[in-house]
Amino acid sequence: MLAGNYQVVDVLMLVGNTAPIALYFLVLGLVNSHSRPYLISSRADFLTLTCVLTPVLLWPVPHFITLGLTWLLAVGLLLVAVVFIWMFVTTGAGFVIYNVAEARCIRLLEESLRRLGHTGRWNGQNWQADSGAFTIHIRKFALLRNVSIHIEIHTQEAGQLVRTLGTELDRRLASVAQLPSTMGACLVLIGVSLMILPMWMVGRHIHDLVDAVSYLFG
Repeated sequence: MLAGNYQVVDVLMLVGNTAPIALYFLVLGLVNSHSRPYLISSRADFLTLTCVLTPVLLWPVPHFITLGLTWLLAVGLLLVAVVFIWMFVTTGAGFVIYNVAEARCIRLLEESLRRLGHTGRWNGQNWQADSGAFTIHIRKFALLRNVSIHIEIHTQEAGQLVRTLGTELDRRLASVAQLPSTMGACLVLIGVSLMILPMWMVGRHIHDLVDAVSYLFG
């Protein structure tokens, strides 16, 4: 019975760790299969990734509880909370655009900045406003086919830039029409493949799971 309980915990942890990642890849695959790019704020993207990856950090929790190392578990949770708050704050202002090539993203960004009356120049992957009010940093992630736009504000007057630039970018992205990418199909396949393993494990230990649920709620 004890061995069965450990198997149930392992299966539940495997499902809890794999399912969010599989769902994440499925959603990314569908986004990349769409005809237009998708814009999201940097903080919303960070929170999404945190929700997807947090279950992985919880994997050793049952073992710590079994060994009576609750103090170590508390320290670990506190450290994770501190790191999360620090990263959430330093994420800063900006956007992440999915299903877009870097060249097209740069072109749309330049058009949006001109439409808002801002001029500047490129220095590698950085765009510096002539007024010195802000700097924009571009970073692509080819595997997920997205481009991150980080805006570093230098003056108080440029504080509204994030909102207005986001609105203008979203308006321009709505008019973009493109063919579905092969990356979208690959991400969907990855998501489906990751779903198979937890479903197979649940099928193998369905009786243990039923007994555990009956014990908890019976």
